[in-house]
Amino acid sequence: MQTTQTEIATATVNYLPADTDQPRIFIDPDGEIGRRIDPVREQTLVTLHDVREGESPKFLSHGLEFITMPSKVSEFDKDQSFRAVYDPEIDALIKKVGGAQEVVIFDHTVRVDDENVRRPARHVHGDYSATSGPVRLRELLGDETAAEWEKGHYGIINVWRPISHPVQTAPLAFADPTTVQEGDWTDIDIIYPDRRGQITGLKRNDKHRWIYMSEMTPEEAVVFTTFDSAGTPAIGHSAVDLTVLPENAKPRQSIETRALVRFN
Repeated sequence: MQTTQTEIATATVNYLPADTDQPRIFIDPDGEIGRRIDPVREQTLVTLHDVREGESPKFLSHGLEFITMPSKVSEFDKDQSFRAVYDPEIDALIKKVGGAQEVVIFDHTVRVDDENVRRPARHVHGDYSATSGPVRLRELLGDETAAEWEKGHYGIINVWRPISHPVQTAPLAFADPTTVQEGDWTDIDIIYPDRRGQITGLKRNDKHRWIYMSEMTPEEAVVFTTFDSAGTPAIGHSAVDLTVLPENAKPRQSIETRALVRFN
């Protein structure tokens, strides 16, 4: 059975509990390659508000925008030869939607909703924290250039789009930033055998309003903030599990692109 435009979609998301204190993710603990230990999370049923049916947020006011963006690229190979065409498309898109002066694309991640490959992330999070955002800037640009960027306004943006076919499983959904409070966020340390990283996690709050675009196609994309030097919070997001799926639903395939951006 497939939801129709007149039906209300519901899905489950995985929050951090409201009383979470110093959550951590352990990668390859004690030398066990491939093992991952996550903090306890609460599976929560939420209503999804479809932007196709109402007002859609804009990046300049909300840090989040759904757009129509046909691409000349349809195959995203592991050797990343697609970047010669795709990166200029993303560069132009970010400058248009986000008002960026300079864009440095540094990461492409393909995900497939299949246990044998890199799957969609099913926990509510932001990609960077107030600590890890500036660290990433310096890792990518070096201390001298990073210092110049730090004199002004910069951030990290994610551009996400489906691949191959419309999204039918594990759509990407977002906590409406106007319903998220500062205290809902907490830093999550990621402990690797040889280093530490940090992302942010969102604690459960039943006041959050969840939005998505139903059955996004490869001709559509969503642009959202994952770090902002001016202190604007990241957009909490997660792959979600719909309670009703189309018959013989195809596993989601998607690509996400991260970029450093320097604003005017």
